[in-house]
Amino acid sequence: MNDTSITFKERVNYDKLTFYYISLPVLLIGHLFGILLLSAIELNVVDLYSIGIWLLLGIIMFLYRFYHYSLFKKESEKSKLKNAKVWLDRYYTNVLLNGIIWGSSAFLIFPETNILNQMILILFLVAIASSSLGVLAAKSDLLLAYVLVMFGPLLWRLFFIEGELYTNLAYAVMSLMLMMVIGANYYGKVINNALNNRQHFVNIKHSLDKLKERFFSLFERAPVGIYYYNEALELQDVNTQFMKMNKVDKKEILIGNNLHDLSNSQIIEAHENVFNRKRGNYRGPFKAPSGEEDNLYVDLSTVPLLNNDGEVDGGITIVNDITSEVTAQEKMIRNAYYDMLTNIPNRTLLMDKLKNLIENKKSTDEYAALLFLDIDNFKNINDTFGHDIGDGILKQTAHKIDKFIGNHETFARISGDKFVILIPVIDTNKLESQEFVQAYISNINQNFVQPLQVAGKDYHLSFSVGVILFNDTDASAFDLLKHSETAMYEAKKITRGSIKFYEDSMSIYAQEQLMLENDIHKAIENNEFVMYYQPQLDIETNKIIGAEALVRWKHPQKGFIYPDKFIPLAEESGIIIKLEEWIFDRTLSDIKALSKRKNGFNLDHIAMNVSTIHFLQPYFVEKLMLLVNKYQVNPKYIELEITESGIMRNINDAIQKIKELKDFGFTFSIDDFGTGYSSLSYLKELPVDVIKIDQSFILNMNENDAMIVEAVVAIGQKFNLEVLAEGIEDNKTLNYLKEIKCNTYQGFLAHKPMQIKELEALLQ
Repeated sequence: MNDTSITFKERVNYDKLTFYYISLPVLLIGHLFGILLLSAIELNVVDLYSIGIWLLLGIIMFLYRFYHYSLFKKESEKSKLKNAKVWLDRYYTNVLLNGIIWGSSAFLIFPETNILNQMILILFLVAIASSSLGVLAAKSDLLLAYVLVMFGPLLWRLFFIEGELYTNLAYAVMSLMLMMVIGANYYGKVINNALNNRQHFVNIKHSLDKLKERFFSLFERAPVGIYYYNEALELQDVNTQFMKMNKVDKKEILIGNNLHDLSNSQIIEAHENVFNRKRGNYRGPFKAPSGEEDNLYVDLSTVPLLNNDGEVDGGITIVNDITSEVTAQEKMIRNAYYDMLTNIPNRTLLMDKLKNLIENKKSTDEYAALLFLDIDNFKNINDTFGHDIGDGILKQTAHKIDKFIGNHETFARISGDKFVILIPVIDTNKLESQEFVQAYISNINQNFVQPLQVAGKDYHLSFSVGVILFNDTDASAFDLLKHSETAMYEAKKITRGSIKFYEDSMSIYAQEQLMLENDIHKAIENNEFVMYYQPQLDIETNKIIGAEALVRWKHPQKGFIYPDKFIPLAEESGIIIKLEEWIFDRTLSDIKALSKRKNGFNLDHIAMNVSTIHFLQPYFVEKLMLLVNKYQVNPKYIELEITESGIMRNINDAIQKIKELKDFGFTFSIDDFGTGYSSLSYLKELPVDVIKIDQSFILNMNENDAMIVEAVVAIGQKFNLEVLAEGIEDNKTLNYLKEIKCNTYQGFLAHKPMQIKELEALLQ
């Protein structure tokens, strides 16, 4: 019966209807009994015809009303509620008809001479009217109509019978009618008020029930945890979300537990605040009594719970689960200060600790140390075996060193394969501090004597280490890190696994190198580089058969700078690729110019040096062929010089590229053969054409150098390769090379490097 479309008036009508029809069966039976009894009493004083008519009308009315009653009982509650007014109108009509039938008794069965029977009839009418007043009192107009139709005929009859008795009796009936109407009207107001009040109560109860339902729905379905507690801080009720937060499936597990059992005093204080009529707040870790969740973070608020007298008898707590938020914040902080690959501190955290240490070192003699570690040959491993292997090596390296360092030391990965260790306190003596650091690094290296195993393969590691010692210093954290890195690069120049302590002279050199590196960038853009070509000659005929392309730098302030001063720096910085692309472009342009001479190109080839980093680039072949097509040069005129050590970095990739370019017509030579790897086992697999004897074996040749040169020539002959010796500066060396059957040579003895115009004139 909670249909919100039903109006208040319709609900009151429904209550009246219910009130009427509840008593209807009793009234109907009473009326039927009254009709039968009155008919029997009046049978001897009234003619049978009149009694028969009246009795028939009464029975018909009884059956008609009983039929309506049965229809009403069959009607659905919802239909009754909606059609209450219709049923009330039917009821009122039936009551009036019933009153008319009883009123007609004054005409049909009123005895004219028998006063006793007349009194009995009047008593019956009063009794029937009285029995109906309780029901009809709720509707005053119906009551008045009912009284009139019942007693109107009787009054008319009494007034028209002569005699003072009947006149007085008529007045008595009229008085009785008036009393009935007044009394019933008052009683009707009471009934109506009661019905209205009842409906108001029903509405209020319904609203409260809905409010309660909504509240409990909100309580149970709220996206936050909610619980009640009493003055003893015992949990009285908890909602579903709070149960989920604490990973329990039954309320009983939590209800009854005491919040005093929580070890956190801040949480208890927040809950006790309500008894001082204050709100309580807490934000932090939380574990409910009997809850299973340990890593729960909450933001909770408590408010007082008041009883009917306005006194505090407990509190309500609203709990917001902020675990995800806190976890995300912690992850953000960790990502900001820790390396994601190795889970050790990163550059940011290292620099923070280094800055704090510098401040603490003010006015102290104790030395601290910054160790800059770089894994030797890591780039080669990464390029050859892939980044997954490289990452595995970095993680294992970080794990090993992290286990080794002390609690007060900081170990960080700052980039790629570069790690830094900060040792905050060593000694007041610098020499002893240096010895400590050397022993410290030696112990680290001992941890890497055994190879690392990654993906089933062994990898032997060594570290180049740069060290700076400092105590009371004006240098910034950035400067100290840069100095240790500079020392590391100096260590790399010595040999694998070397240690170098920073010296001020290194910084000056590093600054000069940095300036030179910047100048290289500008030089490429400003075309400050100049191409030179050194002829290569047949050792028997002394005929020029080729030339090597060499680059010189015409610096605007420093004049000519030779390759040994800037090529290593260009390789180290990576700008060598851009520089060699410029060299290739200019050399191919010169080859095209030579090809257009009257005598044609007139050389077997021009050799171009290719750095390892450039040669191993994925698109090296494609870019080179674009240049060849640009200048329409025959690839057979181009010889590519690659280093022995460069080939060994990625032998499979090198062989594939060499074969691909040889298919286009290029020829290949191995530069500085014999200075690096023992590549004899690979030589038969390499599709190269020339091996070059490095000038380090030719200049100031001793007995050992001669043995190596002879061995290289023998290898060339065995594998049917041309052997070229470079750096020939005297006839003695040339004659020796002729004796051992070296094929070609180049050097100052024959020709110095020259520009293209000079070479063109020489070839005339």
